[in-house]
Amino acid sequence: MDVFQIISENTQRQTPQSQFEFRIWPHSWPAAASQVQKSWQLMGAERRSDIYLLTPHSADRLVKLRAGTRLETKRRSYDCGPLQFWTNHLYPVFPMPRLALRALAGDLSVDPLPPEFGLSPAHLVAGLGASAPTVLPLTVRKSRLVFSKGNSRAELCHVAMFGQTRLSLAIEAPDPDSAFRTIDSLDIGDMPNRSYGEMLCLRALPAA
Repeated sequence: MDVFQIISENTQRQTPQSQFEFRIWPHSWPAAASQVQKSWQLMGAERRSDIYLLTPHSADRLVKLRAGTRLETKRRSYDCGPLQFWTNHLYPVFPMPRLALRALAGDLSVDPLPPEFGLSPAHLVAGLGASAPTVLPLTVRKSRLVFSKGNSRAELCHVAMFGQTRLSLAIEAPDPDSAFRTIDSLDIGDMPNRSYGEMLCLRALPAA
């Protein structure tokens, strides 16, 4: 029997997760999207709003409040051809300890954060808005379907940002060979791989 679930915070992994990623932003769904929906196993669906804490370094170190509540950082270690290798780190739940705030300040490239910033997501966003001009909070709404086939996962997502909705198709795999085989089978390798951090920075932050 196929297993389907509504993805929730309770189903998110609690340990660091590393994977190779390839994400495209087509203006209309390519044939690959239909192929995924027809021949891949649907694993879950989700609608949520994330608050990204953008900095000039977000293309390589992306901090966000998942669903506005759970703080996490994705770090891009290296590239393998067009693939990007990312590791996701979850912060402790609010209220956050001082050690976690110190790590967050490093991820955001800002001065040490006072303890009150760790009391709640609202305290953090408001405090950064008042004291860290290089950090831009940005809410992004997502509606996504997650599929799996072999070692790979695929995500089809409608992303609402900057007053418009964009389409995004992402491939995730634990090893580059699986990722490349999937990309080749879907015939999407000629499209540029752009992460959320890259796309959001292109639109939200002034050019250096």
